[in-house]
Amino acid sequence: MHQDHVYINSRGGVKIRNALVADGHDIVLRRFVSHAHSDHLYDINESIRNMREIIAHKATFDLLDVLDIFVPKSKRRSVDYGDKIIIEETNELIEIRRSRHILGSAMLMYKTSDDKTIVYTGDFKDPGRGTEVVEEPDILVTEATYGDPEYKRVFRDMIEDLLIDFVTHLLSKGPVIIHAYYGKQQEVMDILRRGGVSTPFIAPYKVYKMSKIAESYGAKIGDLYQEGSKEAEDVMRDGWFIYFTHTASSSKIRGYLYNNVRHLGGVSINRVYLSGWLFDSLYKQLNETDYIFAFSDHADFNELIEYIDMTRPKKVVIDSFRSGETGKKFAKEVRKRLGIEAVAQPI
Repeated sequence: MHQDHVYINSRGGVKIRNALVADGHDIVLRRFVSHAHSDHLYDINESIRNMREIIAHKATFDLLDVLDIFVPKSKRRSVDYGDKIIIEETNELIEIRRSRHILGSAMLMYKTSDDKTIVYTGDFKDPGRGTEVVEEPDILVTEATYGDPEYKRVFRDMIEDLLIDFVTHLLSKGPVIIHAYYGKQQEVMDILRRGGVSTPFIAPYKVYKMSKIAESYGAKIGDLYQEGSKEAEDVMRDGWFIYFTHTASSSKIRGYLYNNVRHLGGVSINRVYLSGWLFDSLYKQLNETDYIFAFSDHADFNELIEYIDMTRPKKVVIDSFRSGETGKKFAKEVRKRLGIEAVAQPI
């Protein structure tokens, strides 16, 4: 049944039956986009050109617009959690389920005409709480970014409170720059606001636009100013702000920001890189003003195992296109620890 129903192709597309592909391209009529991160958008323009429809949560389409990925309205199938779609040519069913990763993240449940259930998780964390559990599917297709048994986060259950404390402490010294991926930025803004941090936020255009979209879907963002605006310049001169930017953005940002606060004297600008690749400590200090803080939007090893144990699928397919050798190692761990058949694909 496995080969006939699900296959992860050489470009990372999760092909389900011959009806749909998730997070990649294939010769089918429709594509499901689990969320708006680049490693799940491979060949998206080819899919837009050649497929009948692109299925995604409505927030994901909003984020794609900001990323300059244009899906024509005639090809957009905008969905919300709990929505169901009938595949007309096969009379099979798609259902959209909630996952916690970034704004708009969604899982896919696929019911076949021969009464089989296939679940594709996309990226996720917080199983059973932020991420829904679909019990006893025939096939579960899952990520394994942190599928090595060494990848366990000691501070996982208290990380949000610790992040609030850490950022608050740095703010007592001056402005803070936070480097994070799209989606994670907005989650952290929300965490800080709900934790009582009222410091103004400043962000470049794309981060600003995505944050406003997140706010429209219920995130608590509050005082946020677009870099380059008069309001942002006024906030910078006051010397008390948090600047959010992409992980890969230029290291010259601090010099630019410092020019706006140097008149205050004695103010340091601390930089925080949010990373999921720190496991045995809360943070790592790189130098006098730069830190790596252990914050992830992916499940760690324990959460991955926990999710599979909660769902109890007949078979697990691990996405090793995105997780590489770690995915193959995780398949072995699933077989050993849970006694469930597991394979990594593509082979």
